[in-house]
Formats: sequence, C-alpha cells, structure tokens
Amino acid sequence: MAAGSATGRRHALAERPNQDAFALRTGPWGAAAVVCDGCGSEPKSGFGAVLGAALAAGAVERRLGAGGPLDVEALASDILGGILRVSLTAGLGLREHFLFTVVGAAFAGERATVFACGDGVAAVDGAVTRLGPYPGNAPPYLAYALEGAEVSLKVLYDGPARSVLVGTDGAADGDLASLLAGERFFANPDLVRRTLRRQRLDDDATVALMRKAP
Repeated sequence: MAAGSATGRRHALAERPNQDAFALRTGPWGAAAVVCDGCGSEPKSGFGAVLGAALAAGAVERRLGAGGPLDVEALASDILGGILRVSLTAGLGLREHFLFTVVGAAFAGERATVFACGDGVAAVDGAVTRLGPYPGNAPPYLAYALEGAEVSLKVLYDGPARSVLVGTDGAADGDLASLLAGERFFANPDLVRRTLRRQRLDDDATVALMRKAP
C-alpha cells in the first residue's frame, strides 16, 4: 500500500490548506484505503475529510476483522454515526466541517470492493473510472444524509482484483498512468506525494494505491 497528497496550485496561490485526506489500514483481515476531499467552499471541511477517511477505513477494518462481508450500506451508517457523535460532542456545524467526498477500497482475500460518494477517480487492474464532474461542481456529500437527503455510498466494483487505485477529483486530472505503473511507489511510499506534486495540478490531489503481493 502507498498513498500521498499534494496541495493544488489554486489552493497554494490563495494560501489555503490542503483539504484532502487519506487513511490506510491493514491486518490479517485484509487492507483498506480511503481518500476524502473536503468541500472547497467551506474552509473548515478539511477537518471533516481527515475524520471521514479515518472513520471509513476504521469501519472497514472492524467489519472485515469480524469475519463478515463488507456491507457498504452499513459502512455508510458507521461513518455518519461518527460524524454525528463528533458534531454533537464538539458543537461543530455539519455543513461547515463535514462536507467531504469519499472514494475507498477494501481487499479481503482475492476480492476487492470499491465504493464512493461524490466525485473522484478509481482504477481496478488498470481500468479507470472517473466519478463526476457534477453540475455546478456540487457533488453529493455523505453528510447530507444527516439532513434527510437520499445520499449514501455506492459500490463501484466488487470482485477479484490484483490492484486498486482510489483518488480525489484533483488527481483525476493528473497522469494516472505513471501512478499505476511500477513497484517503486511501494518501495518508497512518499513517491506518491512527490509524483502528484510534480504534476502541479490545479486542485488538491490525493491517491492511494493497493496491490496484492505475488
């Protein structure tokens, strides 16, 4: 597994922080990688992206670690429950802090499950799927479900796989072929960040790579 994130040129010029985040988990149960992108119009949504990635990856670990299949609907409930607890405990505004997209993947044995809510990019064994863009650059955010909207995680792929890439929408505009090729990223995981940074993308870009060992 390897992952990295780079601040986009627009954010750097505006002196705004990177609003992307990622989380990785691995164990005897398998592995999980999640990337999240905070809503650009909400300056504090980067906090939600960090929390969302951790909640999603942790929920995958708990569910697969218990020996059951990965129920994506239940996974969405786990994430929303975590958001609600933090929001109520810390008194944080839902839209101000918790609007973020989710693109994630989990490996359990030979099976990979890729899921998403909002825009981004995913690739399974080199076959790339781009999510979005959405009209008005307004993707569905999972937190809208707490306001009664019909929003949840969707399964993009569920089946045998050797390698998976998940990325935020900023990474979708980059050179994914270079990230999908070679083993060097797993030997030095920081190469993901450095590769994204060299591409000088307009938007924040985050990518997580997973590949089954021979």
